[in-house]
Amino acid sequence: MIMRCVARLIPVVLAVISMAGCNAVPEHVIPPEEMAMLLADIHIGESVVEINRGDYREDSLKKALKQSIYIKHGVTAEQVDTSFVWYGHHIEEYIKVYDRVIEILDKDVREIGTTTDEVQITVAGDSADAWNGIRYYIMAHDAPSEYISFSINRDDNWEKGDKYQWRMKLFNSRSSMDWSIFADYDDGSTEYYSETESGDGWIDISFVLDTTKVATRVYGAARVNLASGDRVFADSISLVRTRMNPDRYMRFNHKRFNYGKK
Repeated sequence: MIMRCVARLIPVVLAVISMAGCNAVPEHVIPPEEMAMLLADIHIGESVVEINRGDYREDSLKKALKQSIYIKHGVTAEQVDTSFVWYGHHIEEYIKVYDRVIEILDKDVREIGTTTDEVQITVAGDSADAWNGIRYYIMAHDAPSEYISFSINRDDNWEKGDKYQWRMKLFNSRSSMDWSIFADYDDGSTEYYSETESGDGWIDISFVLDTTKVATRVYGAARVNLASGDRVFADSISLVRTRMNPDRYMRFNHKRFNYGKK
């Protein structure tokens, strides 16, 4: 009798365990697949804004675009923020979601007949996203790297005076982050610009090439001054190149390496 009762309970227990495994997030958090689809659309929307800045100069237009994405997915800004907080404290789930985001974006790119490796600075025009790495990073003592870095070499579309803006969104950031952009020139000189950031939200750093020299390489590095147990997430990373505007050409605090020379 007892064995028959146990036998009847086993399928019920397995069903409960199965349901718990499928529902890995609380009810108030956007489920992983829906979150991945939402983030993929947000990435696409932000790319549209970055490449068409002239059409999105007003914050109201940017907010309207993001709100349209939320409406498409049937979520609110509060739900998205709450979900980001939860995923930020559950790193394994966050990584799975972003792996899925990359799959979605790669599929979209393949369907339009190109590859992610081809979407680089070689795109001609007034602006282009030159970022050639993954769009998100996790910076922690136990992560593969505590740094975010990039390096791009000169191609036929580079021009003197080009501006490079490195941009990202930080989550769960309680510590300061130091980051710099460097440029090597064909005369052997190197210039750089550095900033220190702190707190969550959008951050950016810009570097403007010298109009009197030919740049051969642009590269950069960012490092969070992590406290014990900290995990900082960098999302929506981009490196947008724009052409020089003679009426607005400005270079502030760009420093030059002297390599020990006086």
